[in-house]
Amino acid sequence: MTSSGRDNALARQLERYYVRFNDEFWTWFESTIQPLLPDEPTLVDVGSGPGLYLRDVSARLPKAKLTGIDAAQEMIDSARGLEYVGAPPTMVLQDAAGGRLPLDDASVDLLTITAVLHTFNDPWAFLDEARRVLAPNGHLMVYDWVRVSMEDYIAQRQVEPGDAVDLRYPRALQLFSTHNKYTADDWRWVIGKAGFEIVAEVAPHVRARAFLAR
Repeated sequence: MTSSGRDNALARQLERYYVRFNDEFWTWFESTIQPLLPDEPTLVDVGSGPGLYLRDVSARLPKAKLTGIDAAQEMIDSARGLEYVGAPPTMVLQDAAGGRLPLDDASVDLLTITAVLHTFNDPWAFLDEARRVLAPNGHLMVYDWVRVSMEDYIAQRQVEPGDAVDLRYPRALQLFSTHNKYTADDWRWVIGKAGFEIVAEVAPHVRARAFLAR
């Protein structure tokens, strides 16, 4: 990717963050996930992007030990430049698609992956790694896109931030097949086939659903 392309990717993620991580998501996080965590939890975010999610988790769980894993240096740099209520996260530059996560066995209380797993050719390779690194009472949160009609997808992308107005339609055409690979039932099947039990789910965005599994 060119320098300009990397800059655009970072800018898009910064602008689009609140599309998914909105009030509904954080209400669910606080009421459903937080009570399941120990007082000083270990949280790892895979595909952590510019670090805004880790920042907002730190504000809610200042005693948490945070780690972010991302394949792009500009995302790592962005996350390192943020201010955190608790200790700043350890940031790791690594592509998590199909590889071994840089984490010890049974060491993570909450492993999260947002809008990334749909890009992996083999989601079960990652989910097997998730099983390895989760603590005995640990949980996995998969938050990803779900399929909608092409008409709805294009219409929604027209009014969402992240791209210049004149680029939103061609960008929607470019991303439609990528963002619409999985239905909600597909995600339930994929997660269940990996041996996880889904204990809660929520749809904070019309095109995205978060699944909490153990």
